Amino acid sequence: MFCFTNHTFCAASAFAWLSWLLLTGFGAGLCANEPCATVDTWPCFRGCLDGSGTSAVLLPDNPQLVWKKQFGKTAFEATPVIAGGIIYIGDLDGTFHAMQLKSGELLWEVKNQAGWSAAAAVTEKVVIAGDMDGVIHAFDRIDGSLIWSHHVGGEVSGGPSILGTRVLIGAQDATLSCLSITDGKVQWTHSIGDQIRCTPTVAGGKVFLAGCDGKLHVIDVEHGKAIGQVSIDGPTGTTPATAEGRAFFGSEGGAFWAIDYEKLEVAWKVVPAVGGQAYRSSAAVAEGIVVVGSRARAVEAFATFDGSRRWRFATRGRVDSSPVIVGSRVFVGDTAGKIFALDVSSGKLSWEFDAGVGFSSSPAVAAGCLVMASEDGTIWCFSDNN
Repeated sequence: MFCFTNHTFCAASAFAWLSWLLLTGFGAGLCANEPCATVDTWPCFRGCLDGSGTSAVLLPDNPQLVWKKQFGKTAFEATPVIAGGIIYIGDLDGTFHAMQLKSGELLWEVKNQAGWSAAAAVTEKVVIAGDMDGVIHAFDRIDGSLIWSHHVGGEVSGGPSILGTRVLIGAQDATLSCLSITDGKVQWTHSIGDQIRCTPTVAGGKVFLAGCDGKLHVIDVEHGKAIGQVSIDGPTGTTPATAEGRAFFGSEGGAFWAIDYEKLEVAWKVVPAVGGQAYRSSAAVAEGIVVVGSRARAVEAFATFDGSRRWRFATRGRVDSSPVIVGSRVFVGDTAGKIFALDVSSGKLSWEFDAGVGFSSSPAVAAGCLVMASEDGTIWCFSDNN
């Protein structure tokens, strides 16, 4: 390990480094086409630009804890991203970490004045991450050296989305920025009526933002021009999941929405009971079912067609973590310290792990591993223990 001031780097093999250098240009990001979460990657917050929160990876029936790594007196809210056998994540105290997926060995870390509450996004060459001071950083994926930085007008609470050579990222100044992945220069900006706390969702040439102004915004990805908007019951910071021509997300008011983004109208909504709790979990969607966590201490599933309830699984803690669908199961954590695997069709519990500390971060899955980051500053990795 070679140590530098505010920056620690563990050298990769010469062969891997040479192979990386031979890649031409920045190229299209691993998150550039849907579906994009391959069996070996989880390159952005919801795994794919369309926000679907699904993966083709195979996980064992009973995942075993293969390692955990605690990073002192800090905490994680950000969701890990994974590429090339490396986990990338920032903590709330300002350190951005890169570590081996299979062992937890620290490869490099960058010290920053501001913390990181949002997931990063990663391509073949670069890691993009926004901090709580509103600075967007582009790090070399292999050694963590800074390639460029760009200051936006507010705190970054949602992760970036990488579409080819462009980076889309929102901030609490209510502005969505499109930056060049090469040098961070602004390509276009688009402002809405209040804070942007979600990760931009991209599908069919459109960008979707569920805003704190109580609207779903549909924006042209090429030029940043408004296509339309649909009003909901109040603010939201959750990332829309798209499928079947609809955007699915919950709100602070406790309603869960399906918006037809072609017709720009509400397809259906599930209205909470009196005293309903907010949704801060972003949904996952696959094969006619949308699954979401609730602050009402539950994981819920609705039919994508009409919003009819498919099942509800009660939890001990709030579920701010965003579920991930892997095959026939959905994985998610709660604030009471449990990680669950539930059958997507029925909601039946198939596996659980009690970490003893809460999760507001969401799962990342790749290369046969399930990775979670907890509120006490620990990274947890589950696999088949072989």
